[in-house]
Amino acid sequence: MQKDSLEKFILDNRAAFDDATPGLKVWADIDRRLAEPQVRKLTWRHRLQMAAAVMLLLFAGGLAGSYLTQQQQNQATAILEQVAPEYFETERFYQQKIDQQLQQLTSYQTDDAVLTDLNQVDQVMDELKAELEKAPKGREQEIIDNLILNYQTKAAILERVLKRMQGAQPATDFIKPTDNAVRI
Repeated sequence: MQKDSLEKFILDNRAAFDDATPGLKVWADIDRRLAEPQVRKLTWRHRLQMAAAVMLLLFAGGLAGSYLTQQQQNQATAILEQVAPEYFETERFYQQKIDQQLQQLTSYQTDDAVLTDLNQVDQVMDELKAELEKAPKGREQEIIDNLILNYQTKAAILERVLKRMQGAQPATDFIKPTDNAVRI
């Protein structure tokens, strides 16, 4: 109830409160202060807080990215297990063979073109694995066959390079473009 009587008093005596107006000097000072650029100095505490926030965001993004990647890999693995359970054994066989050939190849000086070709085959395989997740029913086996063909291509490239390095093949039969690699 006091609040209502205070409001009533202010409303009744409004003219008495509004009689003073600020002078031109006051308005000029206010205008000058508003026109000045306000420079905020960053203290070490503020900088550390910003750095911590950035690190926290990067860490959270990394965790989320790794979680989503793991989920996609699990989904691709589940599809492969349903369509072609023998694929994992075949993949393991070729991966061991390729790893052995790569170890042998590291003992020789090789051209960067070989690694470029191998990286291209890996990119095609990654694209095929991504396509496998979106493949319509019935097309999965074709994609899996192409994945196995790409493993075979990669092993064949490494075998040719190793034979060339060991002097088993003439220089004219070095590496031909990979006709076996499947492109999307």
